[in-house]
Amino acid sequence: MFAQQGASYWGLGGNEANRDAVFGLSNNPGVAYTGKAMGGVWGQQRFTGTPLVQGGAALALRSKGSMYGGDFSYHGTSNFSVNAAHLSLCQVISSQFSVGFSVGYTTLYQSMLNNRPTWLSGRLGASFQMNDKWDASAVIVNPWNRTYDGGMAVPAGALALGYKINPLTKGGFQYRYNAQNQPVYGIALRHEYGKRMVFNGALQTGPEPFSGGIEYKSGSAVFAFSTRYHTYLGFSPAFSLLWTKR
Repeated sequence: MFAQQGASYWGLGGNEANRDAVFGLSNNPGVAYTGKAMGGVWGQQRFTGTPLVQGGAALALRSKGSMYGGDFSYHGTSNFSVNAAHLSLCQVISSQFSVGFSVGYTTLYQSMLNNRPTWLSGRLGASFQMNDKWDASAVIVNPWNRTYDGGMAVPAGALALGYKINPLTKGGFQYRYNAQNQPVYGIALRHEYGKRMVFNGALQTGPEPFSGGIEYKSGSAVFAFSTRYHTYLGFSPAFSLLWTKR
């Protein structure tokens, strides 16, 4: 549940299926990339002024039409935290279609408990380039788990439909379902400014209606900063540093 990674993911509304939020196969293992390797770290303070933090790392390697990845994430405080680790595989089926999956474990730590409950967690994902303008992607999260078993890896799913408005700007529609919350519908926008800067943002239903961020590219590295706004709990700033090898 908490393995979604990268500041771009948060700036684009927290939709795992969105192809522009790719982060070492950790968000949607069905989204392929063109480089030989991708890796990065990220962190977030969940709601400004609280001790609740999130962070993690991801790495993915490409061998011809196959990509192999791994990720780790942390969410919580010193007394209560959720840790997750996964291995991922993505396979390019054609120039327009790719699929993938990830599998691992999510573990709960609570200072008052002697044991550490663990749940099998992971994703099934796919991405499809329909034509020069339109693309679509989807991801199913933890489909084998039950909804209300007290676990930290609940079933969820996400869909994203992207449209290339012009060579520098891309928009899209997105949907996310979580078994314990109301569905979230939204629109996302990503705009490149020059060769180094990228702006992104999203508007959506639910308790966090607005998010936005900025990316700065320098050689093979991308630094991103973003935030999401909760109507009652305020902002959640996030950063990530992503490295790619072409």
